[in-house]
Amino acid sequence: MDFINETRLADGTLLQNGKYRIERSIASGGFGNTYIVTNTVFNERLAMKEFFIMGISERESDHTTVAVSNTINREQFDTLKEKFKKEALRLRKLHNPHVVKVHDLFEENGTAYYAMELIEGVSLAERLKTTGKPIAETEVYSILRQLLDALEEVHGMGIWHLDLKPGNVLIDKDGRAVLIDFGASKQLKSNEGYSTTSTAMCYTPGYAPTEQIEQNLDRIGPWTDIYALGATLYNLLTGRKPPSTSEIQDGAPFVFPQPVRERTSTLIQWMMSPNRSKRPQSVNEIRQFLKAPLKTESSAVGNEVTTFAPSKAGQQTTTTAATITADKSYNRSSLLKWGGIGVALVLVGVGAYLGLAPKHHEDTPPADITAVEETEPKQAENLFFESKLGTCSYTGPIDDDGKPHGNGEASFTDGRLYKGPFVHGEMTGEGAYFKYSNGDVFEGTFENNAFAKGRYTLSEDGSYFEGTYSNGQPNQGKWYDKNGNILE
Repeated sequence: MDFINETRLADGTLLQNGKYRIERSIASGGFGNTYIVTNTVFNERLAMKEFFIMGISERESDHTTVAVSNTINREQFDTLKEKFKKEALRLRKLHNPHVVKVHDLFEENGTAYYAMELIEGVSLAERLKTTGKPIAETEVYSILRQLLDALEEVHGMGIWHLDLKPGNVLIDKDGRAVLIDFGASKQLKSNEGYSTTSTAMCYTPGYAPTEQIEQNLDRIGPWTDIYALGATLYNLLTGRKPPSTSEIQDGAPFVFPQPVRERTSTLIQWMMSPNRSKRPQSVNEIRQFLKAPLKTESSAVGNEVTTFAPSKAGQQTTTTAATITADKSYNRSSLLKWGGIGVALVLVGVGAYLGLAPKHHEDTPPADITAVEETEPKQAENLFFESKLGTCSYTGPIDDDGKPHGNGEASFTDGRLYKGPFVHGEMTGEGAYFKYSNGDVFEGTFENNAFAKGRYTLSEDGSYFEGTYSNGQPNQGKWYDKNGNILE
C-alpha cells in the first residue's frame, strides 16, 4: 500500500457520489480538517469536518482514502472516530441560532465526515488578536446573552460543552455569536452515567475549573460551562488570560479596566468561583441575576446607591448610580435591569448591546428640520456612520457635511434600530422609535441621543413606563401594566 505526503483533500474532490464538492480547506488541527464545501443538490455552501489524526492517519495514493499504517494505532483511531461521530450526533440534536447546526454525517474514504452550517465570520480570539484591544462592555453583554441562549439549549439536552472559550465562539457579519467545536463535550445518559470514551477529558488552561482539570466526571455539570463562560467574559473585557483556579484560591485579584462596572465584575467572579457549589448552577440563575431590578436608596452624600447580591455569591456589592432616581415608584424600569439593561444606560455608553428586528413606525418630522426637508436635501442609502450610540448604517436625508439630518433610519452593527429625526448627526426630535432584540421598545422624543419623553415598553410582560427621562433614566411619570392599570 502506497501513501502520499498529503493530509488534506484537494480542491474539487467529490464526496457522497458527488453530493458534496470540496471548494477549499480552511483549517487543520490535530484531529481533523475543515473545508468549505458546496452541496451540489441544493447549491448551498457548508462547512465540512473530516476526521484525520495527525501523526497516525495517512493518505493513500488515490489522494482520498485515509489509512492507519501502524496497526498499533488502529484501536485509538477507531475509538476517536466514534467520538468524532458522537460530536456530530450531539450537535444534530440542537436547534438554536447560537449553536452551529449539523446537516449530515457519513463515513467514506476510511474515515468520517460531517457537514455543518458555514459561519462566515471570525472567532472572538481572532478578533482580540487582530485588534489588540478588549471588547467594549456593552458588546460583551450582547455576546453573553447569546451564549446563554446557546448553553440553555445545550444543557437542556443534557450536554456539557467543556471547551467554551473565545476561540470557540464565532461572530458572523450580522453580529450573531455562534458556539462551535463540541469535540470535548460529554452527554448524560438516561442512567445518569456519562457517554464518553477512555480518552481523557480535554480542557483549556484558564477556562477549566477544578472538577474538569481533575478529570472528575461525577462533578461536572452546567456550572462547569458557566465557569468557562465567566473566564471568556473576563478575557473579552480585559484582553488578559483568565487567572487559574489555584491563583483565584490564593486570592489573586481580578483586574478589570476602569469603565467595567462593579456589577459586571461581581457576576464574573461569581461565575468563576473555584468551588462549583458557589457558582451559578444554571443559565436561569444568571438570567435572574441579569433581570433583577436595582434597588436604590439615598447615600450620605446625596447620591443613590444601587445594591444587589447574587444568590450564590455570598457577598453584597454596592455601586454609586447618581443618575438613578430614588423615587421607588420607578424601580420597575427595565432601564434599571441587568437583563435588557435599560435604554438610557445604553444611550450613555454603559448599557447592553442588544440585537433587534425592525418595526414599522410612522415618524413626525420635528419643526426644526421642516425647512431642510422642504429644500429636498441630499439622500444617503446605507451610509456608514459613526454615531454617538455606535457604528450604524444610515438611510435618509443628510446635511452638507454628510451627516444624518431629517427623518431617517439607522441600523446598528449590533442589531439595534433607530427610526426618527436627526439634526446634524444627532438623534433629536419627536416621533422617534428605538428597539432592542429583547423586544423592548421606546417611542417618543429624543434629545441629544437620549430618551427625553415618551413610552418604554417591556417585551416580557407588556408593561410600560410613560413620562419624562433625565439622562435617559425615568424621571417623572408612571408605570402601567399591559392593560393600562397603574403599577404601584
